[in-house]
Amino acid sequence: MIAQKELRDGLRNRWIWIVCALLAVSVLAIAFFGAAPIGVAGTHGQEALIASLMNLTTYLVPLLALVLGCGAIIDEKARGTLDLILVYPLSAGQYFAGTFVGFALALTVACVAGLGTAGIALRLWSGLELSTYAVLIGLAVLIGLVFLGLSFLVSLLARGRDRAVVASVFVWMWFVLVFDLLVVGLLILAGGKVPTVLFGILVLLNPADAFRILCFQWLPGATSPLGVATAIPSAPPSALVAAALLLWLAVPLALSYLIFRRRVAADTLV
Repeated sequence: MIAQKELRDGLRNRWIWIVCALLAVSVLAIAFFGAAPIGVAGTHGQEALIASLMNLTTYLVPLLALVLGCGAIIDEKARGTLDLILVYPLSAGQYFAGTFVGFALALTVACVAGLGTAGIALRLWSGLELSTYAVLIGLAVLIGLVFLGLSFLVSLLARGRDRAVVASVFVWMWFVLVFDLLVVGLLILAGGKVPTVLFGILVLLNPADAFRILCFQWLPGATSPLGVATAIPSAPPSALVAAALLLWLAVPLALSYLIFRRRVAADTLV
């Protein structure tokens, strides 16, 4: 019931469809006008296209997830509907799980619709391998769910939608932009002598780079020199990377639930 409600509300959110359209248009623009804006200048083959789409996904999908979930639960409390919902024979855990599932379904629909529509056009125009593209969409959904879990945690810690939006932007900038710059700076200061194992651990501490590593390992042709993850001489095994991403999803959700349950009991959610 809660999941269905959140899914309906999410699909009525204009922001979802704006970013969905932006995904589709951006994919087609890269395919038709070259990959130079994403960092693969002068190449128009399928390998460069997949690498560029990977980077595009790294930027847009986490942003969509963070903004979508930054008002989760908090908005219901501010409107007074959360208190009414919890009057029913529904536990805090059931409400929290249903809310996340509903948001996750809405995010999945947006990713599949945006990337899938463009993928069909690319298949007809350039003969893009749909199996490879389907893996990219699946990984996009996974990284979206990771950042959706982070957005729940941000929402509860911020205790207000406006502050949550600002905090979400900073979270996005940290993981997508700033973290890689700091790692590159560390490499420069160390003269390139950072141990491979340590560097691999640092990269796994960033879900965006873990997503890139999986793309490099699972997508043929995605090994173009994009992102800090390509600098790893020996990337961690894909199972370890996938496990790291699952931890990035599970840990923020678990913390969010503990905070939510404690604050509901004390009536101090906002």
